[in-house]
Amino acid sequence: MKPPRSIRPAAGVALLACWLAVVPAGAQDTGITMLVEKSLAALNGERWQESLDLSTEAVARFGKDDPLRRFGPQFGALYYRKGVCEMKLGKWGDAMRSFEICYRDFPNEGADRGNVFQKQALLKWGEAAMGAEDWRLAAGQFRRFLSERDKVNDPFPHGVFYINLAVCLYRLGDIPEGNENLEIAIYNRDSFPTPGAGIIAGFEALVSAVIAKHKERALTDFMDRNRGELVVQPCVMHRYAPVFMKLAGDAVAADMTRAALALYQLVPSTQAALDDARARLANSADPAEKKELEQDIAGLVAELDGKSPPEMIRLAAVAFIHEKSGNVRGAFAAYQQLERYFPNARNREENLFNLVRTASLVAGRDSARRFAETFIRDFPDSPRVPELRNLMR
Repeated sequence: MKPPRSIRPAAGVALLACWLAVVPAGAQDTGITMLVEKSLAALNGERWQESLDLSTEAVARFGKDDPLRRFGPQFGALYYRKGVCEMKLGKWGDAMRSFEICYRDFPNEGADRGNVFQKQALLKWGEAAMGAEDWRLAAGQFRRFLSERDKVNDPFPHGVFYINLAVCLYRLGDIPEGNENLEIAIYNRDSFPTPGAGIIAGFEALVSAVIAKHKERALTDFMDRNRGELVVQPCVMHRYAPVFMKLAGDAVAADMTRAALALYQLVPSTQAALDDARARLANSADPAEKKELEQDIAGLVAELDGKSPPEMIRLAAVAFIHEKSGNVRGAFAAYQQLERYFPNARNREENLFNLVRTASLVAGRDSARRFAETFIRDFPDSPRVPELRNLMR
């Protein structure tokens, strides 16, 4: 999940103006203002290493002789920007130290908010801790930020925040509280807003926690409560099909068949996703959205024509789960869909044989005979032909 931009251009301009108003003339002459300007410009241009080098130089040159007394709380902004760049470069430990210094050593006093990033540093400290996979520290810093922030002057991306806190809690094995935070993000997805990719990331963490603790009921209950919020347009859901397929496979491997079946059911059929994408394309006026939908359509068409599309794998897995659970009729229905929608599948011979086999158990002799005749016609050299001829007698 990509973190939000930490310093908006408007905020950066205001910070620079504030800096120029308080920096002593002698300090300006020695170059700190130039370093601040260049560092900020590089950061806003997403030139992370350049901005980090400039911030590091400013801290090294001007941060030794009691910078709080000399420059005031606003000096903490240098550490904040330094931490942002370190995060972008994956230097999680360095980033945590920078945010800690910004928060701890440059506090605001009274109405003086010279360090406009003091409380925001707690939030970024938590994000850096997530990068370092220190889940307990990250969760603690997120909670501190929520309790200490100024509700007017410390805005934050609510959707990403609650997803991040949920992920930390799942990693710590706290599934109930993780669910509470994930549900906050899901229920308020439009007003926060919460990015779809963030919800999927949180859901992945939930499934991993459930499997680790073997708490299948926690996952199925969560999905029952939130199915209407989790399931969106078929075209959009299909973009996350590989994620759901992997999670379902993990659940099967953990012998959580109910959870696996529920996860597989989140994946819409390829045809439904294709129909939805075409309908949305016909009604879209947004060039970016149209381009994305055109790419979706091309991929879905290729998927339907392919020999091993994800939906085929899903249906085969669903059939296996149903049969393992004793639901032969459910397995038969899945094999019927495989034969109907994927006649060019690489392993059609296996699928069609299973269709004949399950049909003989739940659909009657005539139905089984019809499928067996199709098998013999299309796979006359199969070693299973004698077995099927006996079945047809």
